[in-house]
Amino acid sequence: MPSTLILAGIAFDSYSTPRRMGAGGRQAMVVHKLPGGSRAIDTLGPDEADIVWQGEFFGDDAYQTALVLDGIRAAGQVVTLTWGGQSRLVIVAEFLYLIRREPVWVEYSVVCMVVQNPGLGLLGVVPGGIDRLISSDLSLAAGLL
Repeated sequence: MPSTLILAGIAFDSYSTPRRMGAGGRQAMVVHKLPGGSRAIDTLGPDEADIVWQGEFFGDDAYQTALVLDGIRAAGQVVTLTWGGQSRLVIVAEFLYLIRREPVWVEYSVVCMVVQNPGLGLLGVVPGGIDRLISSDLSLAAGLL
């Protein structure tokens, strides 16, 4: 499926690259149900779905690659995921591996939680954080009094 898959600088070869990978997500929203069946819907922006895939490592470094990826999961750091001309900043939320034949054959599965999707531009990014927005709103409200 993906022509080039790289997670935290680790390039997956043609054997270890999965046959399919999903992406996308939902629109985060709050639905207010009003009397009479009406609704008021506040859209909050994109809510990226986790990126999940599985595959197999095969070769002299299969077991070592699994250990490195498990270390990345344990560290909980934001890393880059690149595939099929796309890129995301992710945290490896889950990495599971099953040793089929040490050290040359390891099955694996990965769940990456998306921190940022640069393809969406600045949607969902609050410059200066929520504190700045609240201060701005309070200043505006004080000016109206």
